[in-house]
Amino acid sequence: MAAIRERKDQNGKVSYQAQVRIQGYPPQSKTFLRKTDAKQWAIQTETEIRTGMTIRKNSASKHTVREMLERYRDNVLTDKANGGKDHKTHIAWWINELGPYALSEVTTDLVTRSIDKFKKSKTRLDKHPAPATVLRYMMALSHAFTVARKEWNWCESSPVENVQRPKVNNERTRYLTDAERESLLNACEISPNPDLYLVVLLAISTGMRKGEIMGMRWQDIHTAPDQSFTRVHLTKTKNGKARSVLLTSPALELLEDRRTKLVESQEGKAAAGLVFPSTANVTQPVDLRKSWSAALKAAGIEEFRFHDLRHTTASYLAMNGASLLAISKVLGHKTTKMTERYSHLATSHIDEVVRSMNAKKFGPASKSAPTTES
Repeated sequence: MAAIRERKDQNGKVSYQAQVRIQGYPPQSKTFLRKTDAKQWAIQTETEIRTGMTIRKNSASKHTVREMLERYRDNVLTDKANGGKDHKTHIAWWINELGPYALSEVTTDLVTRSIDKFKKSKTRLDKHPAPATVLRYMMALSHAFTVARKEWNWCESSPVENVQRPKVNNERTRYLTDAERESLLNACEISPNPDLYLVVLLAISTGMRKGEIMGMRWQDIHTAPDQSFTRVHLTKTKNGKARSVLLTSPALELLEDRRTKLVESQEGKAAAGLVFPSTANVTQPVDLRKSWSAALKAAGIEEFRFHDLRHTTASYLAMNGASLLAISKVLGHKTTKMTERYSHLATSHIDEVVRSMNAKKFGPASKSAPTTES
């Protein structure tokens, strides 16, 4: 609906504000000196919006979910970190679930019933999907509809907007105790898989994600000219922001030994390609899932995931006095919000800061409370 409002400024000068409000679209407004201009603008603006709505309604009837998701997969996901590889499974599931439907036929109720079906499914570990997994599938479909609506004019609205999202609590801080770390590394060292020990050691000593480690290439590892440090430059990270990670012994020594053997086997050629390639296909990283599970079982460690090695790094840093800002830099978090889950482990460092401040301000006398005379 269009509305014209007469307005007066402090000098009594009259102007006319035209407002256009249509459900599902942000309100439009503009001020004119003449009422006729305001009416003309309001009529034209409302016509343009409703024409666009008609076009989108027609497009929504012509295009299917499969068309939308395949275009989204091929043209949008490729610009995301790691080429959108992590999201392609989500898109494939939705294509199989809703592919034949026209966009105009996809309702909030239909999406909700599909989500309920997904919640009851089983993962390869014979468990129901976690709330965080359910949310990722929902957000993949939601973003595809958003792109289809805003950029392609294929639909008028997103049916995912009003679907209730599962409550997710990702603040997991499971980390290895000293005894567990020793047991796990021992199990990895004697594993039939020759890559497992070094991969796990790198995860604990650097805080890198599994995908970052498995995507490491020899050309990404750089040593300073004076040999004072060695870093790996990560270009493909989860949040899409490149960062450099310091490599330290003993993981660094094992990496250098691995590089030396590779150069020798290639008759002096420089090491290239993935650091941990598959023996079946050198362009793909080695699959460690079975050997990792076997090592956990051999070490007697339960309720522990590979990603918890990253929590282990952060927890060790916190307990050794690192600030939350420093931990977030090591882990590659964009803000310290994700890092705050480790704050309770840094109490000794915080206590020392308070003691230091009091010692400087009040001196040794502050250690004992003043006495009062009766």
